[in-house]
Amino acid sequence: MIHLTNAIIAENYEFCVEFCFLPLFASIGLQFLITFPIMGFCMMGIFISNILSGTKFGYEELMQQLMPLVTNQDFSMFVSIAFAVSGILIFGIWYTCQFHGSMKLPAKTLTNPKILLGLIFVVPGLQLISSMITVVTASFFPGWMEFYESLMENAGFTASPSLLLVLYAVLLGPIEEEITFRGVILASAERALPFWAANLFQALLFGIFHLNPIQGFYAFFVGIFLGYVRKRGGSVWVSSLLHILYNGFATFLSAEMTSFMFLVLFLAGMYLFHKNTSPESINQSLEVSDM
Repeated sequence: MIHLTNAIIAENYEFCVEFCFLPLFASIGLQFLITFPIMGFCMMGIFISNILSGTKFGYEELMQQLMPLVTNQDFSMFVSIAFAVSGILIFGIWYTCQFHGSMKLPAKTLTNPKILLGLIFVVPGLQLISSMITVVTASFFPGWMEFYESLMENAGFTASPSLLLVLYAVLLGPIEEEITFRGVILASAERALPFWAANLFQALLFGIFHLNPIQGFYAFFVGIFLGYVRKRGGSVWVSSLLHILYNGFATFLSAEMTSFMFLVLFLAGMYLFHKNTSPESINQSLEVSDM
């Protein structure tokens, strides 16, 4: 009986660490860890430049030259890109080894024109709902909206998007987030919970991951839908494609269509995607370890 109790406690502890905390904390921590070596390279560059120019400098002068570099948008984007690349490698290996998740591109799914058209049609509707959630949240908490707008401005989203921002926000960032949340975290959650509960949980963590309330609320909703797409499409690459389309729409396109057109496209996209995917594809593309 004691051995059985200890086994249950150990199992629950492993569940809490893996399922509730470790993937999320590892992802957030990785962002901070990546910052230090890049900052170190900047300091080394300043140091070498001053030596070659014969300029005498101390700690205060070094900090004065460093601060403009580490507070500009390019530095932030370099850190984000390095984080995304590192996250894709780390969580891709984690997902493949621990959960037997397939990282192979599902060629038949991603080349099916009906599925692709369905995903494309869904994007405007997701953007509309995200905008509505943002408006409602901002009406109750205007201070949150000011903070969110400041973050977007500092990241460069209010001006013409830079190449670095596009590389991170439209391509690398979505892939990293899908492998982490719809890959490692969702697969971990499905060990202990039915899919609907596991999907809600990973979406909640996805919202928390963004570290600001406005973005967190609509990220929660989008995360639920991305989880459904991963489940129905049978691969994190399918949800990654939708995530890329969603971020690309937000980065490059303006919402000039009416709400009615958004809704029609969303429903048409849902119909096309659901009709041309099947639960059987899950077992072919995603295996969750029973260990």
